[in-house]
Amino acid sequence: MPTFRSSPATATADATLADAFSGPQADRRVAAVRRALARALDDWWRAGTLPSTTVLRDGLLVLEAGQPLDDAATSLLLRSALAYHKGMITALRYQGDPERTASIVCDALLATQAPLSGAELQTLRAQDVQSDAWAPALRGALQEEAGSPDTLRREQARLLLSQLDGDGWTALAETDAAWLTAQEDNAAPWLRTTWVRTLLVLLPIAALVAGVLWWQQRARVAGLISVPAGVYPVAAQAAGGSEQTVNLPAFAIERTEVTNNAYRQCVARGTCDGPASNASATRAQYFIDPTFGQYPVVNVDAENAKRYCVFIGRRLPTAAEWEVAAGFAPGTQRRYRYPWGDQFQVQRANSAATGNGDTQTVGTYQPTGDSPLGVSDMAGNVAEWTATGGDGANAGRWLVKGGSFGDDAKALAVDARQFVPGDTTAAWLGFRCAADMAGEN
Repeated sequence: MPTFRSSPATATADATLADAFSGPQADRRVAAVRRALARALDDWWRAGTLPSTTVLRDGLLVLEAGQPLDDAATSLLLRSALAYHKGMITALRYQGDPERTASIVCDALLATQAPLSGAELQTLRAQDVQSDAWAPALRGALQEEAGSPDTLRREQARLLLSQLDGDGWTALAETDAAWLTAQEDNAAPWLRTTWVRTLLVLLPIAALVAGVLWWQQRARVAGLISVPAGVYPVAAQAAGGSEQTVNLPAFAIERTEVTNNAYRQCVARGTCDGPASNASATRAQYFIDPTFGQYPVVNVDAENAKRYCVFIGRRLPTAAEWEVAAGFAPGTQRRYRYPWGDQFQVQRANSAATGNGDTQTVGTYQPTGDSPLGVSDMAGNVAEWTATGGDGANAGRWLVKGGSFGDDAKALAVDARQFVPGDTTAAWLGFRCAADMAGEN
């Protein structure tokens, strides 16, 4: 039976419902639940709205009755169970993908409203027979979130990671309480006074707050590659791609393209619009499926790319900055044709030559596909918006750089350029952000 906390009367009602999903009328009733879940999935994908607790209960009862549901439905049931703190063990039992399970649990731990607690997670780990499969992936998901551009999400992930012990999870409050109790049992009388106990509690908290503030200052350039001021050779908007030089102040650029996970934070805060489509080239639920959280966000127009960068205190790079980050080699003081050198190499980028036909996880080709400065995916995967607009015949358009998974070698060259209307949204088009170095140090 689903592990809802319920009174005896409610438990009896649940038993009756379970019988309804396995009795003579089961097919009709199960079909109704599947339709309700399909509508709930549509609401989740469009607006991030979770189904009611009634739909959650019925979905879990269908599973308990031995009736199958598809992966999308079981994932939504888990997400709902964790949000409502009801039926969590039952929902976990029917998950087939440990990576997806870990991603959903991670989101529940970092939720802004009624997050999953450390004590609850400890219980889930103890009672779910599959926890040995998803727990390591959960640690990895939290480590990724520890680099999130969202300050609150980032610091919460770091705090949760700090609570991990060798075998599982403990809540800081429980750990502190147990420690103080143990200390009091053997302490001198003066140590048992209220003010001393209060001081013992407050000192670690003060140290933690100070540490968080220090880390926030250090982490302001997390995920960024610094580029010193200088005179650099670029093609940018030069006619025919001929080389010119530009004098650039110091700047920094993100190591990877902006991911679905990162962009979802901006959408959740109401600053960015959701992508024009949830689908990628071959994946129908690409943006909202946690499986693709570390893949580049696509179907975002230039305005929303700018909004996201501003949301995290950054901006879009200019075309010249993008080119320097993509192809300038400090050792030889020249620009390469591709991030790794002057010859195209299939195994170093996600292009048409690889035959993938869609995006890959950001940083897949590290380090061999990185630029000399250490920036990833500057050739292929998704083409990227820049802040450089066109003029004349290209007025109202913006320069897009890098080429995508669907492009050939020529389009992946550092000096390749394409002007695109600012309202363009496409499955091959994403972006990354840059930052001025002034004020970042």
